[in-house]
Amino acid sequence: MRDLLLVLFLFVAIFYSFKRPYLGVAAWVWIALMAPSDWAFGFSQNFRLNLTIVVVTAVSYLFVTRQKNVRVNALGVWVFLFGLWTLVTTIANLNSYPAMVWDYWNQFIKVLMLFFFITLAVRKRLHIDVLVWAIVLSVSSYAAMEAVKFILSGGGHMITGRAGIIADRNDFAVAINMCIPLVVYLIQVTQHKSVRMGLWIILALNVVSVVGTGSRGGFIGLAILAIAFWLRSRYKMPLAILALLALPVLYQSTPEEWRERQATISTAAEEDSSFIGRLWAWKISTLLALDHPLTGGGFKAVLDGRIWHYYAPFTPNFTPLETRPIPEENGSLAAHNIYFQVLGDHGFIGLFIFLVMLALALLNNLRNTHLGHARQVNWYHKLAGMLTLSLVGYGITGANVSLAYFDLLYAVLGVVAVMTLRRSELTESESATSEQALAPRASLRRQGFPGGGGDKQSLPTHEPGRT
Repeated sequence: MRDLLLVLFLFVAIFYSFKRPYLGVAAWVWIALMAPSDWAFGFSQNFRLNLTIVVVTAVSYLFVTRQKNVRVNALGVWVFLFGLWTLVTTIANLNSYPAMVWDYWNQFIKVLMLFFFITLAVRKRLHIDVLVWAIVLSVSSYAAMEAVKFILSGGGHMITGRAGIIADRNDFAVAINMCIPLVVYLIQVTQHKSVRMGLWIILALNVVSVVGTGSRGGFIGLAILAIAFWLRSRYKMPLAILALLALPVLYQSTPEEWRERQATISTAAEEDSSFIGRLWAWKISTLLALDHPLTGGGFKAVLDGRIWHYYAPFTPNFTPLETRPIPEENGSLAAHNIYFQVLGDHGFIGLFIFLVMLALALLNNLRNTHLGHARQVNWYHKLAGMLTLSLVGYGITGANVSLAYFDLLYAVLGVVAVMTLRRSELTESESATSEQALAPRASLRRQGFPGGGGDKQSLPTHEPGRT
């Protein structure tokens, strides 16, 4: 049954993607994050869903889109430079299996293609909203389903990602934290009451889902997001009182295993073997970058056993934070930190480009938020603010995962780039619509109705529910 539904989805997606390139981009994002072929059990597992949608979207853009005005801003330039630099580091990689590094670079280029296709095909508010919905319906909807299992099992169900790059529970927690602000944006702009209520339920279940992953980094990111939303709220005092009353009760209702895991945050460096393993990986990433400051070791360099064991003896006293020696029988470990991941893979130049990308996205969002507020374009103002929180959530919880090449990050960067490249069209068209809506009211004022400068007259009374 799942195979038949997947085939049906593929045909529908191909049809609409060819007619509307932005729908192809939305389907691309949904497939990349959801990995639906991994949900099937039969013949559809061999389908190249993403490749099919990418080809159809590219053909649609070339032959269906009439006005192909290619625009690039500073963010797009730095994303391109990052992709170019990863090519340089791949050529100079130190891995024992260079073919694996080239394969990973090919995968990352597809992620960068998603960013650039977003900047090409997404042009209007409708396009942006469809893309946001695609993200929410991939990550947040699955997180909500997992949260229901967590609740029904009394906290016994361990939440992890189903498939794709976010299969790990820590990675999944980061993805959920990035999507929570997007769910809030949809709640703010959705007018249909039933849809808005459904989004509120998804939001609550997403919070539960982060807790259910047991990820300490995810929980810290969730707490920081909560503080950020509280600072933006107009009801700070009531919310603070509610939190003080509710949090102790909610904490005591969580599973004992979860409470014990969160209690190890302060002592992780001395007692938690998982965290100590990450310290080893961070030290080896730094040592590798110091020896090869320009290009690092290439993709997944720290995971190479030969490189790992070469630097392992130097880790105990490297940096002021001492760690116990790495046992010889220990295998290599992932960096579990986006910054050390990029540092080890692409050297200090790669890390610099990566940080500039994130900083530019945040700066563009701050400008877009200010512009949306100044021009009274509500949706633009709110989405820019929520994208900022999404990037902040990624930047903080990313210190706990190896997700520097995550599809969702580059999809969010693509939306930021579109809102920056087309800020004039997106804000001016909305302002014009608002002015047209206000025009009849201005005309009534000139004729002397209440609020105008003429003689005061009264409009016919109108009771709610009557015409």
